[in-house]
Amino acid sequence: MLSNLRSFLTLDPEHVEVNRARYVALSKQIPLMYSILGINLLGLSLTHLGAAPKLMTIHLPAVMLGFMTLRSIKYIRGRDRVLTDAQIFRSLRNTILLVVPVGAIFGVWGIFFLPYGNTGQNAQAIFFNAVSVSACAFCLVHLRQASILVLATVTPLTCILLFSQGSFAYSSVAFNLLLVSIVLGHILINLERDFVQMVEQEIEHGRQRDKLQALSEENYRLANTDSLTALPNRRQFLFEIDELVEECREKDRTFVVALLDLDGFKAVNDVFGHPAGDAVLIETANRLNAAFADHDATVARLAGDEFGLLIRSQLSDEEVTAIARRACEALRQPFEFDDGSANLSATIGLARFPHSADTRSHLFDRADYALYFAKHHNKSEPVFFSQEHERLVFENSAIEQGLRHADLEKEMSVEFQPVLDLHQGHTSGLEALARWYSPTLGNVRPDRFIQIAENAGIIGRLSEVLFRKAVTEACQWPGDLTLSFNLSAVSLNTPGAVSRLLSIARKAGFPVSRLVFEITESAVLKDFESALDVLEEIKAAGARIAIDDFGTGFSSLAYVHRLPIDALKVDRSFVRDLTHNQKSANVLRSILDLCENMGLSCVVEGVETQEQFDLISDLGAGQIQGFYYSKPLSGGDTHMVLQIEFHDQLMSLAS
Repeated sequence: MLSNLRSFLTLDPEHVEVNRARYVALSKQIPLMYSILGINLLGLSLTHLGAAPKLMTIHLPAVMLGFMTLRSIKYIRGRDRVLTDAQIFRSLRNTILLVVPVGAIFGVWGIFFLPYGNTGQNAQAIFFNAVSVSACAFCLVHLRQASILVLATVTPLTCILLFSQGSFAYSSVAFNLLLVSIVLGHILINLERDFVQMVEQEIEHGRQRDKLQALSEENYRLANTDSLTALPNRRQFLFEIDELVEECREKDRTFVVALLDLDGFKAVNDVFGHPAGDAVLIETANRLNAAFADHDATVARLAGDEFGLLIRSQLSDEEVTAIARRACEALRQPFEFDDGSANLSATIGLARFPHSADTRSHLFDRADYALYFAKHHNKSEPVFFSQEHERLVFENSAIEQGLRHADLEKEMSVEFQPVLDLHQGHTSGLEALARWYSPTLGNVRPDRFIQIAENAGIIGRLSEVLFRKAVTEACQWPGDLTLSFNLSAVSLNTPGAVSRLLSIARKAGFPVSRLVFEITESAVLKDFESALDVLEEIKAAGARIAIDDFGTGFSSLAYVHRLPIDALKVDRSFVRDLTHNQKSANVLRSILDLCENMGLSCVVEGVETQEQFDLISDLGAGQIQGFYYSKPLSGGDTHMVLQIEFHDQLMSLAS
């Protein structure tokens, strides 16, 4: 019984949130309680001035008013203070401890006026006690221990003093007050219990809200963060560009968007596996963060080996380029992983708001074009989008529109460049080269429109038109000559594209065995396994395969020996420097040795001078192609040249 009572009247320090809610409620209600007591106290004192001793009407009321004022100030100030849980507990405990003596003093003080007053004054004294105890109990309702102790202290004392007067009327009032206090106590207990339940429910709701908020934040983080590198992903990157566009437009500020590609990354995946590729991407993220750490920049991973940067610092183009160049240098350092290491490089395209563009989509496109331009002209270097690029973008757009609306059958044509067999001394085959004459644009270079056709998704239809024209011409050639045709990366990775080309050759009556499909290293590395399947389909059909521009991509035996190829075509860049660069001669000799060891044919491209021809012949090359032997020829000229060559061969045999 006593333990239950003790538990009922004890404040639990572990109920931290409930105690804090109690304190917040009391900090508002206790000053009101003291205001009620003060008004009642002044009223009772004033009506008994001259009738009761000054101790009761002046001195004690002054002390009690001072005490109530100090306590009210304490709670009012506490509203704006951030209190610790321990401070709140001590304050509530002190309130409980003060309830009994303060309540007793007020109760006894009010009843002690009965001997000094008349009937009206005595009624006021009894009213003071009844109203004061009720007001105090209700104001302390959120602190059960205090409100019950007020009733348990003041009510019995008041009743005892009233019973001691020996008046039936006072005894009736005392009995009435006792019954009301019991009912009031029950009500207060229920109210406090409901308050605690409400607080606990609010606490639980708060926990649920926190969980939901944490879950929402985690979902947002996952949706906007790259899981491998922990960098912002493409979605977040584009969102931040949108925000920066609005902010910088309002504040007349500038920022830079940069797009970065790793050069040679695809080969790391193919040669060393995806774990090594992942390690490279993580290390790339770390190096980029380090390179841009002092320049208010965001580094994001957009896709695969493509990274994005937002540079907010107000730097000049030259300063940004210098920082980007240091980042490129950092990425040239070897990447170490469990199975080995790789030497890669990075190319960066940059565009500035609002000079390059003033919208997110155009800004991103400009940076992307600068990256594309850099890859073809300044590989492994940062390049800012410029007015020259703007002109090229406009031209590319015009070319794309021209392609989309072109009558490909009429506007496209094919020229052929012969390949010279140095051992036989005559043409061994010809390479088909695309030509386009547009009624609106005039002659458009193939290195422009082929790439644009790939990006625009037109290359498949274009390839079929060009291939049909090529095999139609090739059907008129001598039966020992091959036809080489370049396969785009899109065709190499599009299901059915090569099958349709083979079908065109068969329908034209051109033997598939005389076909040589040329592919680039970069086209193969975009999706090695998919490309391998297509190449095996070509071999199964009886056609041959050559790697074009060999030496300009990620030339690695790790994938070359896996490909079902028949020939390598050495890029013209090695021939260009051949006469004055011994390294180029050594590289060319190594490639020729590689071809001999692997049983592959080797065609050296870009031979333009007698000196180059002599050096290549001395190195033991078997086939060459270039202006030294023949420029590209139209279909009619090709037919005429081949007839002359065939006639010369017959005359040579006859003699």
